[in-house]
Amino acid sequence: MRVFDKTTLHFISLFELATGVAPIDCVVNKERVYFVVSKENMFLVLAKRGTKIKMLEKHILKKVIVFPYFKTKEEFIKKVISEKVKIKDSNNSLKLFISRQDNKKVKRDLEAIKSFLNRIYNVENVLFRFF
Repeated sequence: MRVFDKTTLHFISLFELATGVAPIDCVVNKERVYFVVSKENMFLVLAKRGTKIKMLEKHILKKVIVFPYFKTKEEFIKKVISEKVKIKDSNNSLKLFISRQDNKKVKRDLEAIKSFLNRIYNVENVLFRFF
């Protein structure tokens, strides 16, 4: 069972109030708050051109990023980073080979992605390689 700190619980609660959707997981850093939501509920979160998310961003003064949940870590990685990511999986360790072009797109999100892979998919070690 995952234990959240007080700040994370606060952001989860605000997200749920703003969108009506309970997130699966949450990661907070200085500038951004990341949420993982079931893909069935993504349309509720992003409805009305994302007005609920924009309202939440104004309230918390941070950028909000929402990722869809997938049953497998491979699907999650390909949807969140890029379809072109090459994945080398060995035991509980992953090596992700990411193109420079995709790196620019997700560079500041990599630590959150790494946290989600660890907490949701039980991946202990994630290495990012760029080509």
